[in-house]
Amino acid sequence: MRASLFSFFSFALSYALLVASTVTPFEKFPPKVCNNKERGPDLQAKQQAALEDFAHLYVDLQDVQTAFDRWVPGQYIQHNPNAAQGRDAAIAILTAGFADPQVTSTNKTAFAGQGFGAVHFKLTLNPSTSFAVVDMFRFQGTCIVEHWDVLQQIFGNETNPIAFF
Repeated sequence: MRASLFSFFSFALSYALLVASTVTPFEKFPPKVCNNKERGPDLQAKQQAALEDFAHLYVDLQDVQTAFDRWVPGQYIQHNPNAAQGRDAAIAILTAGFADPQVTSTNKTAFAGQGFGAVHFKLTLNPSTSFAVVDMFRFQGTCIVEHWDVLQQIFGNETNPIAFF
């Protein structure tokens, strides 16, 4: 019994060390802020990790301020026709929107590639009003510097049974 327990713990420790060694330092310890000068062969992976962290903060936790402080530290070009330019305007409108306790966001997917990223999610404003949202971003290094978005209202009677998600 003692030998099999030792074997199990030995295996578990070996496996944990193997898994830990395959994780890049960026994945283990994401930076406190982005780096707009980030370059190199692993840039796409770092942008993916940045977008996943940004989306988690912004969509899942609705912590807009931390998401922007970490990943949108400077210039922010806004293409939404109903929003003012700049980082501060985006923080203000998003923070105000998430202040309503009825506002929820679910079904999040985030991906990045070739200097761009997209976050797709369901935004529910109240029990009878939901939207499918796609936020698109352009990166400079690992910093988000530009934004586009599209929203489509979900009515619940769509012909396509797998519409939106």
